[in-house]
Amino acid sequence: MVPIMVQVIHAAAPVLAAVTELSDYVEARARADLWSFSNGLPVADMPMAIQALTAHPEVRGAIRPCGIDTLTGEYHGQRDGSRSYEVWHSVGSLATADGLAEGLKKKSLIFGKQGFMDVENDEWVAVGNGRYNGQNVVRVHLEEVKRGNVPAPGTPYSIFVRLDRDSTKISGGGLLVYDAFMRDDRVLMVAGSLESREALANMLFRGEGHDSVGSIHDIGVVSFDAMARGRLTALGYENSGLVGNTATFNRRFAMVDVGRRIAQNL
Repeated sequence: MVPIMVQVIHAAAPVLAAVTELSDYVEARARADLWSFSNGLPVADMPMAIQALTAHPEVRGAIRPCGIDTLTGEYHGQRDGSRSYEVWHSVGSLATADGLAEGLKKKSLIFGKQGFMDVENDEWVAVGNGRYNGQNVVRVHLEEVKRGNVPAPGTPYSIFVRLDRDSTKISGGGLLVYDAFMRDDRVLMVAGSLESREALANMLFRGEGHDSVGSIHDIGVVSFDAMARGRLTALGYENSGLVGNTATFNRRFAMVDVGRRIAQNL
């Protein structure tokens, strides 16, 4: 038996966060699915996690010491002859336990270190067309995000930018001071909205007092070839910030509910 830790936080406000931790990344994701099914709670993507963490001290206090993985992933591939960097929130095969297991089996050795996994072409095309696995996926260009036009947290949506056509500000994968953090497009895309990025910055820089916070990624070194690839992202602990997951990172997934009160013990 693999030891399992499930931590449940009941906040005074309508939030429940259950954090699972196991020695295996895919098993942790499957365990989060089990708790999610049992309690009617979604496993959190990055916007949902930021909302819960920044609005509710009880959730933040339980999750921040170790950090969590999320159902937000960053992807890179070709669209219409241009390099497309995208962030998918609550959508895609890698956001499922089965999809993660398959992705880890098939990932290229070249991308093994960075944790990128192959994305099937039909999935890449479907998300690009705004419809995947029977659900609508809102497609949002980065410029629309900067205008504040994004769906509510928990909505399946993807943010994209064409690196060969659009003007972007993506810093190298390292530590960012506050001003750089607030200007960085990769941070904005992973956070999911202007409000989420600001809330996260306030928590990390002002609330926790960090001088710099990580935006850890490999966008500058990966190839944008015919096979699209992706990986889930994590919110690290202390000042490690937004991390492109190596599939061996925190092994923790949170379920959150920001819409109704829950009074039960798990």
